[in-house]
Amino acid sequence: MGIQDNNSEEQFKRRAERQLLVLWREGLRAITLGWDLAVPIFAGVFFGSFLDRWLGTQSIFTLGLMMAGVMIAFYNLGKTIQRLRDLDQVRELEKQRLAELFPEEEDDENQESERWK
Repeated sequence: MGIQDNNSEEQFKRRAERQLLVLWREGLRAITLGWDLAVPIFAGVFFGSFLDRWLGTQSIFTLGLMMAGVMIAFYNLGKTIQRLRDLDQVRELEKQRLAELFPEEEDDENQESERWK
C-alpha cells in the first residue's frame, strides 16, 4: 500500500507542477499581449510627433501614425487570438487521443478531482 500511495503522491506533484507551468505560460502570454497592443500605438504617436515637429506640420503625422499603430495593435490582437484558438484545438485533440489510448487514467483523474473538491 505504501508504494501505491507514494506513486499517487508523485503523480499529484507532477500534475501540480504542470498546472503551475501552464499558469506561468498563460501569465506571460497576457503580459506579451499588453506589449503587443501598447508598443505600436506608442511608437506611432512618438514618431508622428517627431515628424510633425521636424516638418513643422500640426498633428497630421501624429494622428496618422497613431491610427496606423492602432491598426497594427488590433492585427497583433487577432494573431494572438488565433494562436490561442489553435493551441486550444491541439490540446483538445491531445486529450481525446489520450482518453482513447488510456481510458482508465481519465477515470482515475476524475476520481481524484472529485476527492479534492
